[in-house]
Amino acid sequence: MPQAPVVLETSVGEVLAKFDAEFASVADAVANGEFALWVGSGISREAPNLGNLIERALDFIRVRAVSAKTAHVYLPALREALELADIDPAVVQGQYGRPLADWPQYGEIIKRLWGQYSRLLDIRIAGTDVDFILWEAIDIREAFRHPAPPAAEHLCIAILILEGAVNQIASANWDGFLEAAVQRLGNGIPGVIQVVVDPDHLRGPAGRARLLKFHGCILHAESEPDLFRRFLTGSHSQIVAWPEAPEYAAMRNAVVNIATTYKTLVLGLSIQDSNLQTLFTRANIAHAWPWPCVPAAPGHVFCEELEDLQRGQRDILRLIYREAYNVDLVGLQEACLIRAWGEKVLIALVLKLLANKLDLLMRYALTSLEKLPIAEALTPLLVGLRNDISGLAVPAPDERNLTAFVNMAIAVWSRVLAIFRNGTLPNNPEAYEVLTSSTPHLIINDQNSLAMRLGFLGVALSLFQHGREKGLWTLNLPVSNDLEAGVMTARALRAGGVDRPVFIVKSATEAIALKSDGAFGSENVIVVHADDAWHQLGGSARRVRGAPGRVGRVDETHISLSNLLTRCDTCEALKKDFVEEVMI
Repeated sequence: MPQAPVVLETSVGEVLAKFDAEFASVADAVANGEFALWVGSGISREAPNLGNLIERALDFIRVRAVSAKTAHVYLPALREALELADIDPAVVQGQYGRPLADWPQYGEIIKRLWGQYSRLLDIRIAGTDVDFILWEAIDIREAFRHPAPPAAEHLCIAILILEGAVNQIASANWDGFLEAAVQRLGNGIPGVIQVVVDPDHLRGPAGRARLLKFHGCILHAESEPDLFRRFLTGSHSQIVAWPEAPEYAAMRNAVVNIATTYKTLVLGLSIQDSNLQTLFTRANIAHAWPWPCVPAAPGHVFCEELEDLQRGQRDILRLIYREAYNVDLVGLQEACLIRAWGEKVLIALVLKLLANKLDLLMRYALTSLEKLPIAEALTPLLVGLRNDISGLAVPAPDERNLTAFVNMAIAVWSRVLAIFRNGTLPNNPEAYEVLTSSTPHLIINDQNSLAMRLGFLGVALSLFQHGREKGLWTLNLPVSNDLEAGVMTARALRAGGVDRPVFIVKSATEAIALKSDGAFGSENVIVVHADDAWHQLGGSARRVRGAPGRVGRVDETHISLSNLLTRCDTCEALKKDFVEEVMI
């Protein structure tokens, strides 16, 4: 009997550690747009449950199999379905009149048909369309009609698209979760993602990313069934015919092109379907991926929280790397398997990407001031902040996924950027504020991002993290969603320490806007400015009403990073002066 795969428990922080070490080349390649995402049902856990769809199909057939008017048509189909589940129809014939859920064999039937789902969809009913089981018996339109909100995986993919890291996605999923995530986080702006379901879509306007739904799309099939229903691919005969069917030729070519020109990051998909293995083989014939590949990232990476690769994944690697697979079997398998589910991998990729971009922006900003060594010394603090944030990536109570964490992180990050750039809260609290759509290796040419002084945001966050690591203060989420709560809350770790809202802004313009809107009404706010315009305009660095160590009453504190950097020649001096000026 085959042994069950060994399932691991990997945290987001542990995945980040992998991306800093043995999978650093993978993380860098993803950030710079070298990888295409191959997305399967494993990241759409909120899609209709396969077991429920199987039950719907069998009950639809069963009801008609016991009706005198339709038994001659449906009874053979019911027997075929039971035989797929290794159930002798004669043994359960007496139960045909009862709902499947009431059968003693219910769990056994669902479990067995789970792996035979494509053959279940291939059962034919005389006088009906070839997709009758999917379209009518299951009624796949109704099954997908009221989708759940996008989950952590979909939201993270949308962020990677908006940040410029991902521009090609191939998916066998029918659902619209990715489109919904991009629509929400992209502030409803059309055209961010180009969805391709039929060949004509390939000729449409390009988006920041292209999503090839090579097995069809339920959203399109429901809205225009005459055009798109035929693209829903799920039955065994459809999957077998897909690599050669003329109507899929343009889509096949597009999918093969992705597999040929982009590295492959597989999420929630084992690639066991024969049609996908055929396409990867064709891509390899066109232009083989090398092994060994160092210093480049591997051409194919799988994300599974398992000890070993699955059979379909090993099949792909054997087909692609051929003799090299035998030469370095252990090394190749180790390089191609990130032992974590796609959800955690995607969260880690987003955290690493944003931290790296901030670090680069910080280095470019301080290089212009001839302070690059200070930026280099601050980098570990940004990494420490990133890692501390990853430690918050735990499921909400009574939940198994990390969607609540991702939604919280998006809201806080967007708040930080909106206040820094504009001195206001985000216009749309559901959207995502993009740091820069440039990939890391192109940021140096992104004059708009450099002009926004985003590097000073990295300096400010690093310095606040320094105080946190030294035990001088705590950093927490804003106490409310109101503007006056700032971007975070700082509290001194001493007797009499009080919560102080923190604002980080790029210039006096944003600080004035915040003050005009009543953001500084709590009297003890800390405002960190990228430039020195506030002081030049006559604003004071601080106004102390009393000794903070005794009564904890401190008025507005304004700190100029530009001024600090001008007078500090070392990172140690910068950290010391910042702590003295903050005086939490």
